[in-house]
Amino acid sequence: MKKKLLIAAVALLCTLTVGIGTTLAYLASISGPVINSFTVGQVELRLVETTGDAYRLIPGTTVEKDPVVTVVSGSEACYLYVKLERHGNLDSYVTYETEEGWHILGGFDGVYYRSLGYAAVDMSYHVLKNDQLTVRSTLTKEQMAAVDPDECRMTVTAYAIQATGIESPSDGWYNILSALEE
Repeated sequence: MKKKLLIAAVALLCTLTVGIGTTLAYLASISGPVINSFTVGQVELRLVETTGDAYRLIPGTTVEKDPVVTVVSGSEACYLYVKLERHGNLDSYVTYETEEGWHILGGFDGVYYRSLGYAAVDMSYHVLKNDQLTVRSTLTKEQMAAVDPDECRMTVTAYAIQATGIESPSDGWYNILSALEE
């Protein structure tokens, strides 16, 4: 009798174990999916000038020159640069200042920069203060006669590079120069 009772107890225990184990198997859960989409970041800019590309130098006057750089909406935070290349002896004839907000990039002649955040809308920046150059009033007739239009000129170029991962404006400029060499 004890043997039958023991067998019945073991059978009951096995049945309970299987029942509990089966019940625990149903206590499972699964989340809904999280779908990730990826877009590519970008930095885009435009450079326009509405005052033309040929200017007359008259001592003591100002010359309207309005280069404007626009960082296009949707562009990532970036370093924005302008390079004002003065060819020939232009500095002998004119002076200019950059608009507020531009900083000289030390060690690079004619390179200026600004640090910008994400562009939710188009953001435009004038390069020259009051959109003008000033012709030196001390120029003589002989100096003016010596002006060579093929050599006395200014080239304005705009560049931008993402700010994320770039330590400083100088590092950004070195990265731009490296990319241009490739």
